[in-house]
Amino acid sequence: MQLQANDIYGGVVGTVLASVIVAAMPLGQSPLHSALWVGVSVAIAAITRSYGQHVSTHSIDSQSGFWLDLGRNLLTGIPLVIACVPTILLLVLAHLRQWPDDIVQPDGSVTSGFTTWTMVLNMILLFVWGVLAARSGGYTRWRAAAIGVGNTALGLAVFMVNILIR
Repeated sequence: MQLQANDIYGGVVGTVLASVIVAAMPLGQSPLHSALWVGVSVAIAAITRSYGQHVSTHSIDSQSGFWLDLGRNLLTGIPLVIACVPTILLLVLAHLRQWPDDIVQPDGSVTSGFTTWTMVLNMILLFVWGVLAARSGGYTRWRAAAIGVGNTALGLAVFMVNILIR
C-alpha cells in the first residue's frame, strides 16, 4: 500500500496536534476528558483545514459545484483524524485502568503517568511517519531512519515545552 502525500501530512500533523492538546491539558484531568478533547479538537482542525482549503481554491468553473467539491475536500481531513486514534485509545485505556496522570513532586521531579506515556507513544508514531514518508519518497533505509529521527524531534519539542511550562 502506497501512502499518498495527504495521508502522510495528516499523519504527522494529527499526531503532533494530539501531542500538543495532551500537553496543554492541566495535570490531574481525567484521561477520558483528555481523550474527548483530543478527538474533538483534531476533528475540528481537520474540518477547518479542509474547509479553508476548499473555499480558498474553489472556482465557479467547477463542473461538480461548490457543495459536492466541499464534501470531497472534507474527506481529505480523514488522515488527520485517524492519526489521533492511538492517542485516544491510550487515554481511554488509562481511564479504564485508572492510570494516574503525571505527578510533580515537591523537589520538581516528575513521576510519569498517562500524559508522559502518551507523548512517548506519539514520538514513536512520529518516527514511523517520518520513515514512511522518506521510504515513499525513495530514500534508503538509513536515510529514512534519519528522517524519522528528525520527525521525532517534533514530538520531543512538544514534550520539552510541556516539561518547561509545568
